[in-house]
Amino acid sequence: MKMKSILILIIILDSLFAIGINTDSLTNIIENQEGNEKGASLNLLGESLLSQNPEAAIKYLSQSFKLSEGKDYENEILAISNLVQAYSRTRKYDSSDLFVEKGLVRSREENDTLRMMEFLTNIGWTYYYQGKYNQALTSFDEAMLMFNIYWKQHPNHSDIDVFNYAKLLNNKATIYTKQGYYDSAIVSFKESLEFRQNNNAGPEHIAPALLNIGAVCYKNGNYTLANEYFNNALTKYIEIQDSARIASCYSNLGMVSKKTGNNLKAIEYYEKALEIKLIIKDTRGRIITLNNLGTLYLQTNDLEKAKEYLTQALKLNSESRYKRSLAVSFQNLANYYYLTNNLSKAIESGIKSLEIMKEKGQRADIEEVYLVLANAYEKQGKFETSLKYFKLHKSIHDSIFNAESRENYNKLQLQLETTQKERKIESLKKEQEKQILQNQILKNEKQNYIATIIIIIFLIIIVGFVVLMKRKKDKQIQRQMDIVHRKEKELAIAELEKSKLKEEELQQSILYKSKQLSTHALHMMQKNTMLQEIQSDIKELSKKASIDEKPNYKRINQLISQSLRSHKDWDVFKLYFEDVNKDFYKKLKEINPDLTTNDHRLCALIKLNMNSKEMASVLNVAPNSIKSSRYRLKKKLGLDIEADLEEFIRGMG
Repeated sequence: MKMKSILILIIILDSLFAIGINTDSLTNIIENQEGNEKGASLNLLGESLLSQNPEAAIKYLSQSFKLSEGKDYENEILAISNLVQAYSRTRKYDSSDLFVEKGLVRSREENDTLRMMEFLTNIGWTYYYQGKYNQALTSFDEAMLMFNIYWKQHPNHSDIDVFNYAKLLNNKATIYTKQGYYDSAIVSFKESLEFRQNNNAGPEHIAPALLNIGAVCYKNGNYTLANEYFNNALTKYIEIQDSARIASCYSNLGMVSKKTGNNLKAIEYYEKALEIKLIIKDTRGRIITLNNLGTLYLQTNDLEKAKEYLTQALKLNSESRYKRSLAVSFQNLANYYYLTNNLSKAIESGIKSLEIMKEKGQRADIEEVYLVLANAYEKQGKFETSLKYFKLHKSIHDSIFNAESRENYNKLQLQLETTQKERKIESLKKEQEKQILQNQILKNEKQNYIATIIIIIFLIIIVGFVVLMKRKKDKQIQRQMDIVHRKEKELAIAELEKSKLKEEELQQSILYKSKQLSTHALHMMQKNTMLQEIQSDIKELSKKASIDEKPNYKRINQLISQSLRSHKDWDVFKLYFEDVNKDFYKKLKEINPDLTTNDHRLCALIKLNMNSKEMASVLNVAPNSIKSSRYRLKKKLGLDIEADLEEFIRGMG
């Protein structure tokens, strides 16, 4: 009867929407319904309004939730799920989070695995946006555990998206990437890819996974692997004829080639991307690609080609819709005009680029424009203006660590001072020549009487002038030497500061890696503790379960045991540990090459200052067995019974 009423309502809704009747007419129909039937109808109405009018959807879905709460689980959980979406669409995230928590509680009470997965995933993203990455990872791990349980219990998988597991792995990889744990991100992305491949995913599912791995490899500076994955993704996208993604792959390959210094190959890839973007009418993509090509042609000194592409980019962006790209076009044109000695055009383009960059707050690019303007004004002989832009460039980019910029700045300053001195010398010469001319006139007027005196005066003047010039030259040389000494001193101070900064960066890197290692160890401990608690609960439940249900509990228990024995977390832990503690395992092998894997793990946990209870949780053993393992380890390391094992291990590395 209930299903029949809902079907009738759906037909009525379709008919009313088709003829344009408003929601007031629909609510009149629902008013005549009662109980679960009314709750289901309100759910349908709210769901139909989610995309167009989420505020109205909240009104009807809230009514459905109140009617169904604690009475009709199916309607209640559907209303909660829809309310989560509706509140998210209206940016009321606190309300959305509240219903996510309610949904998780209700689905757990009803043992609804699919809904638990849904709400755990939502909670994971809530933690992610709050910056609580470890809690987010825990939520995604719990959702993955739910998936595995359901996967085993329902072999046909008809009511579940098999790629949900791959999506959860992607979620974890996204968090690892955000934290800068690129190795862990790649591991999760690769697991996602393998899962898709093992479940016969089509190229439309494989290609994005390959693209994700390539992007993380690029961020991690592994350009060879990035190039390989981008090429594999390209092959898949060509197979499904996804033109937009093919163009993106070519752009990514161009980016890698440019980074590795292969400009000709980068140009080839960008040209292919440009050709596709022209066909699919991707204006913004064409502008970006034209700018990239213009930059590459400038670097390969093909100036005419560079101008051609940069001009095309400007023409496409004639309405100034894409401000950042417009600024890049003007910046590259400023470089072009500077290289072709069209200095006025270079300055004009540079100033246009500068105005847009200041508006958009592009500090990283502004310094380059300042440098172009400084060089252009220097070529024009406008040294004061050039110096002004060099100073602006210096204030953004730390010129202490930029030898080239510092050299240009010092050169310009010295040139300015030299020019001023030359002008003074020239003025003095003119005055001296004027004085000589007057003496010559006087000599001509008094040829006989004062000839000898004039000669003596002239000689005195000449000698005085030579002495004066020598003194001035000596002073100039001394000033230049003082400048050189001062610059050498500044360089020495800068180098010292640079060394200190490098040392601080090294210490920060070690601290960061140690923190990363501790976080991973803590994650392993929390995960194992949670799994052990779940396993304990399952054992208790199994005792009370019927004979038919006991095999299911046994399978769950085996799954958890397999997860506890998994080596994946230890593989990642070993990578982090060896990165922080160089040659630690090598020294252990030198002491005793027969040490087992468990011995190595125990030594690593002792090195991390873990207590026996924490070690037992991470190693998935009883706390008492840690004491026995430590005793055996002492013997294997050749230590006395009374020796301090912790002090010995911490002294290694």
